[in-house]
Amino acid sequence: MKYLKTVLILSAAASLGACATNDMSMTSDTFGMAVRHNIAVQTVEPTPEQKQNTYIQPDAQRMANAQERYRKDEVEEPEDLSTLDD
Repeated sequence: MKYLKTVLILSAAASLGACATNDMSMTSDTFGMAVRHNIAVQTVEPTPEQKQNTYIQPDAQRMANAQERYRKDEVEEPEDLSTLDD
């Protein structure tokens, strides 16, 4: 009797896999379109003139100061970023 009960429980547990589907209800053609739309609306598109201007003027004094701090081993530690109020 105990053996039969165990077999019935195991077969019931194994048959539960037949209830699952491989096609989730959230995977439709329009799933995620609202998020993609919001990203597109909030994106600032550069003008063709801005796209062509790829030269960024370097700051020579800032680079020299950074090299001097590195040479003297006085590199500034970056601040820890956190979203919590510690």
